[in-house]
Amino acid sequence: MVVWLSGLVVGRFLMVPIRAELESRPLRGVWGARPLCDCPARRTDLLPLLFQGWSRALGCDTCPEPSRLGRPVYILVELITAFAWAATAWLLEGQWVLVAYLWLVSLTVVLGTVDLFSYRLPNRILIPGTALGMVLLAGGAGLDGRPTDLVGAIATGLGYFLAWLIPALLTGGGIGMGDVKLAFLLGLFAGYQGWRTVITAAFGALLLAGGVALVLMALRRITRRDHLPFGPFMVAGTWLAIAMTLAEGLP
Repeated sequence: MVVWLSGLVVGRFLMVPIRAELESRPLRGVWGARPLCDCPARRTDLLPLLFQGWSRALGCDTCPEPSRLGRPVYILVELITAFAWAATAWLLEGQWVLVAYLWLVSLTVVLGTVDLFSYRLPNRILIPGTALGMVLLAGGAGLDGRPTDLVGAIATGLGYFLAWLIPALLTGGGIGMGDVKLAFLLGLFAGYQGWRTVITAAFGALLLAGGVALVLMALRRITRRDHLPFGPFMVAGTWLAIAMTLAEGLP
């Protein structure tokens, strides 16, 4: 419960970089604003919106909502982060790499949400986030006595990067370079659990993307010429693969 509540609070604060990126604003400007408007934030505005109730006003009558990010998006991000944190803590209980994987959860929630709304994976979040993730994973692997697994993870991350780079160059935009750079991050953490986890992650991403695309085409929401943001599917496929691998090792 403590981890779940901590994830809920973290999810609330993850909305700051998400909103800043989608509105092309500095973090400082979003941090000091109320969730649904630009008025100065009150102390209670820093609480997760799930705790604040649907009836509570989160914006002002004089200020229009500055983006498409309404209360449901805030609550969804909070809940996803909370449940992902709780599941990760359960699967990696007693391992030092838990800190690194909690960071991966937070980072991928931000990247996946931004990609879903804007069809891009910003370098100012992805690159430093990947660098910090490598540092945390290296520290956890060392404390857990698994330095050789870290070497394999880096090699797998590079291989996963190249595996997406080739189709990105061949499709001419079907797969973005942001997805390719994301592949290294995801391949790094999936590869720490073994190369089979990376393969499962890749197939999972393709199956999820294909399934959603077929449903949306059947509903006539998109056509064959339309593109879906691929980053969220890569993230979902990777986390499912990691969870499956870790669940196999549970007593």
